[in-house]
Amino acid sequence: MTDISASASAERTPLVSIVLALGHDSDYLAAALQGVREQTFQEWELLVVDNGAAHPERVEALIEDEPRMSMITIEHSATAGLARNIGVERTSGALITFLDDDDIWMPERLAVHVAQHAESPSAPASFSGYRHIDATGAAFGTDWRSRQTPASEILRGTAPTPLGPTLMIRRDQFLAIGGHSPEIPILVDFELGLRLALRGDFIYIDDLLVRYRRHSSNMTSMAPDNVRLRRLAMEDMIDRQRWAARGRGATEIEEYFTERLKRYRRSESRIAGTDAPRQLRRGRIGDALRSSVWGLRRAPLEFLGGVIGTVTARARRGQ
Repeated sequence: MTDISASASAERTPLVSIVLALGHDSDYLAAALQGVREQTFQEWELLVVDNGAAHPERVEALIEDEPRMSMITIEHSATAGLARNIGVERTSGALITFLDDDDIWMPERLAVHVAQHAESPSAPASFSGYRHIDATGAAFGTDWRSRQTPASEILRGTAPTPLGPTLMIRRDQFLAIGGHSPEIPILVDFELGLRLALRGDFIYIDDLLVRYRRHSSNMTSMAPDNVRLRRLAMEDMIDRQRWAARGRGATEIEEYFTERLKRYRRSESRIAGTDAPRQLRRGRIGDALRSSVWGLRRAPLEFLGGVIGTVTARARRGQ
């Protein structure tokens, strides 16, 4: 005799599709995949989208013992956003999440997100806090946490845009906005988060469910070239959304992005002002000049405030 209650429960349990776009060989992939295997929530599928791994056979060896894990190979010229979009097309879960090859999930991550989506089915996405880890897996720095806020605060920049690796997204909402913008080479998560916030309020989960790895070879490194590239990219992405809102006649949304752009330029100009004297002391004259030009053009008062604060602090230390 069929257990009707168990059958109904199974029907209500959503499948979670995990997409991992892999554009290179990764020393951390095994640990990332192990984090998926250890999830307490078991209704998941994982698709690796090989977008440039030099040794795809090594990836296949890591997933061949798990029938819920599979891999496809696409042209290596594709961006991470396009690779993820293709991955979503090849999966079927009602909920979607993206795994980076160098991050690690806590065992309860999927279970907590799925439960929250069940309670708030109209939310386009959920996100959580995370802990920074280094190349060895050791924790460092300050844990990242946010708070439950209306989407308007994310658009205005008064609340942080969720980090991509912490997001779980409803498939219908992901498709409604066209997925990732395939032409964008970096910060695709940030741009996706902005457009998702136009769909409604996110669910915030105040747990550290992701270990977010920062190391010298990823785009979150603090190398001067990376900092400049991210700064310009984020500025352009915010400005593009402001322009798009104006074109749609969405005056309130345009005002939100105008406010965010001003806020971002002030904040980054102060950081540029803090960095410029340090770069100069290290003999990086070109880096100091580029930081100075960027800050002085966007928000000169904030830039000068950063310079003065850095120089004053150094003088007080007698250095």
